[in-house]
Amino acid sequence: MRRVVISGLGMVAPTGIGAEIFWRALLEGRCAIDRITRFDPSSYPCQVGGEVRDTSYEALLDPRLLRTTVHATQLAVAAAELALRDACLDTRSCEPDLLGVALGTALGGWRDAAQQQGILLERGARRVNPFIVNGTPNHAAAAEVASAFGAQGAQLTFSAGCPASLQAIHHGATLIASGELDVCLAGGTESPLIPMVLAAMGRTQELSVMNDEPARASRPFDCHHAGIVLSEGSCVVVLESEESAARRGARPYAEVLGGASSCDARGIYGYDPSGDPGARAVRRALSRSGIKSEEIDYVCAHANASPTFDRKETLVIHSAFGEAARRIAVSSIKGITGHPFGASGAFQVAATALALRNQLLPPTHNLESPAPDCDLNHVTGAPRAASIRHAMITSYGYGGVNSYLVMGAADRPALA
Repeated sequence: MRRVVISGLGMVAPTGIGAEIFWRALLEGRCAIDRITRFDPSSYPCQVGGEVRDTSYEALLDPRLLRTTVHATQLAVAAAELALRDACLDTRSCEPDLLGVALGTALGGWRDAAQQQGILLERGARRVNPFIVNGTPNHAAAAEVASAFGAQGAQLTFSAGCPASLQAIHHGATLIASGELDVCLAGGTESPLIPMVLAAMGRTQELSVMNDEPARASRPFDCHHAGIVLSEGSCVVVLESEESAARRGARPYAEVLGGASSCDARGIYGYDPSGDPGARAVRRALSRSGIKSEEIDYVCAHANASPTFDRKETLVIHSAFGEAARRIAVSSIKGITGHPFGASGAFQVAATALALRNQLLPPTHNLESPAPDCDLNHVTGAPRAASIRHAMITSYGYGGVNSYLVMGAADRPALA
């Protein structure tokens, strides 16, 4: 099995365009959450979210894509272009059959489908965008990324809710490790800020209603965590074999070591109160990575500011790591980014890759007083300098999905 590294990061996010802006936002607390401007949110319980307001990414796209694809796809193609530029990789130099795409999304083209439904009802069938049917399905983003960069290897879409992009990155790394691919554009994309989603999740009281303080609305692990703040965006990473990166003289951010997933099997809204299915998957991920639990230095947590998910995450970490859970540094990026559903795991991977390169842990913003049932070694306030050799990314979703990825510093010695 070949070693797999991350050599490029690309993101189109509420924090801005590109990895540098994203990283500075995490370190400096530049929150991207504000009152929604895309439609009038005044009649909804939650009126805030993380919008991508910098549309300069559109200059990266073929003008055809702006007419024929949905918002989530456009975000993904732009993020992939940024990732390749960051990796200094021209895909024309790749063997097409060994270049693949693996993307995750929960809702795909819901935003655009809802818009076209409104046009149909108000203006009639002849005014509907003819490309909406083929542009809306979840696999459309991966198809357009593959087309844009000539990737003729595996083209995969994951749609297991919030963990979708983490699963996509894990699977892309597995294909490279096995030799099926040399390079994979992997990550996620999401565009959930639409009236239907805010209305429905408002009815189920899952969203934060701190509308007067948008920058403080997402409060992972905090005793005042009161719900999710939705956001949009895309994050794509360049995965490649260590040999491929070395041939190009690339400087990897980090190494992908392994991962695992499980399911609580309690339906869409239930979860296993013991935390055992998640803890067992954590242990499998560590075993597959050749890493002992005491060697994990940092957990980049899913922690989406939902009391239920924050509580479950804490339970799983304690169950999986035992006494080591009190030592391992933990933080969440969602106080800054909000929660972009199926793209969230990819943004966490990017944050962890940057933390490993810079040996610096981003704090959990808006975490002022941890909830009693979220008793972990939280990174709060300011970034924390640390010696980080191994890290784990966690992701949880509706349906009881649990997904984990283990990463290591790029200069790790070869395993015995």
